[in-house]
Amino acid sequence: MPLATQRLLRRLLPFLAWRRQLDAATLRTDLLAGVSVALVAIPQALAYAQLAGLPAYVGLYASLLPSIVAALFGSSPQLNTGPVALTSLLTAAALAPLALPGSDTWLVLAVQLALLSGLLQLAVGALRLAHFADLLSHPVLHGFINACSVLICLAQLPALLGINGAGQLPFAEGLAHLAGSLPGTHLPSLALGTAAIVLLTLLNRFAPRWPGMLLVIAGLGTAAWFGGFEASGGKVVGALPEQVIALALPATDWRQITDLLPAAFVLALVSFLEAMSSCKIAAARTGKRWDGNQELIGQGLAKLTAAVCQAYPVSGSFGRSAFLLGAGARTGLASVIGALMVLAALLAIPGLIAHIPRPLLAAVILVTVAKLLSIAPLREAWRSSRDDGLAGTVSFVATLAFAPHIEIGILAGLILALALLIYRSMKPRVAVLGRHPDGTWRDAA
Repeated sequence: MPLATQRLLRRLLPFLAWRRQLDAATLRTDLLAGVSVALVAIPQALAYAQLAGLPAYVGLYASLLPSIVAALFGSSPQLNTGPVALTSLLTAAALAPLALPGSDTWLVLAVQLALLSGLLQLAVGALRLAHFADLLSHPVLHGFINACSVLICLAQLPALLGINGAGQLPFAEGLAHLAGSLPGTHLPSLALGTAAIVLLTLLNRFAPRWPGMLLVIAGLGTAAWFGGFEASGGKVVGALPEQVIALALPATDWRQITDLLPAAFVLALVSFLEAMSSCKIAAARTGKRWDGNQELIGQGLAKLTAAVCQAYPVSGSFGRSAFLLGAGARTGLASVIGALMVLAALLAIPGLIAHIPRPLLAAVILVTVAKLLSIAPLREAWRSSRDDGLAGTVSFVATLAFAPHIEIGILAGLILALALLIYRSMKPRVAVLGRHPDGTWRDAA
């Protein structure tokens, strides 16, 4: 086969390179890593779909074919793709002005958002423009992520307390609604959610390699079943549809597509940056190179697959990718096996999944997102450059101030950072050299 043809095949079908790496040891390692990541992916998928305002089972659908497609066409063997917290919040924020959470229209719009963001990523990757993602500075991204983490925690507190949420509200209104609803707290939900947070925190601290999420949900879910949680008014996942995978072409409405396009752009950008951070860490640990443009193609195809599966936008998961890296995964086969294990769970135990209490899923999100909250990057940005610190702070404040239109926050930070960069380039510092009394040349200014 000509060398040019081989290169073209490696780019179009990167998973063909797996056959050179798959031996008995690699198969065994990837099998164990795939099974392990599935134990984390199942509770996270259910929880993140709830965060996106969708039925919990949609998160499991998004963990099947999209995860497999991303593994087949991506460049990083350790990147695991599926529902993630940040993408779920961006989805909910984008759809809030257009439909009611949980409605049929909401799901249709979520599918369209997956389609648009997937097409954008696919086009950028095919044109080999991944380097343009560097225009978004790290302080701006960290400011945005911290603000989103605060919003995610606020959105999950009603489920933890067993009270009715108010949907996507401005930050101050959301706090006021939560405070006004506290007298209606469902005590069994609060007890169950609090116990889950404590146990998850302890397991993360003292047994990080254990499937803590699955153990906590299984154990406390069983206790809730025998304790009559549903009979006392507690909310659970609910019945799953009989059809596990529903394939259909996404419905297209040009007016809705126009409304969703700005949010799709922000989601595609943030999703890629989130995946890129995982790829960089894996490459540094394993010494294997990764291709940003190929990863954009893989992530774009995964979102398009999610649209065809009637799911919602997916992204590379930092937490699950770190889990695969720690488990020693060597090829994308580990993610494929993980997706197949999720499918097996859907087929084997749909009844058990339907009775998982929603406060447990809220606890999973709160414990996971709490790890994203960190002011250290913004503090370092202020120390190294006031411009970077200002841009990151503006991104944080604007995201909270304009919620639920959180895309304004990252765009405000991006525009400010670029404006400051242009301003500095227009007024460069010019050194005027003069001879110092000691005979050396120095800046005379």
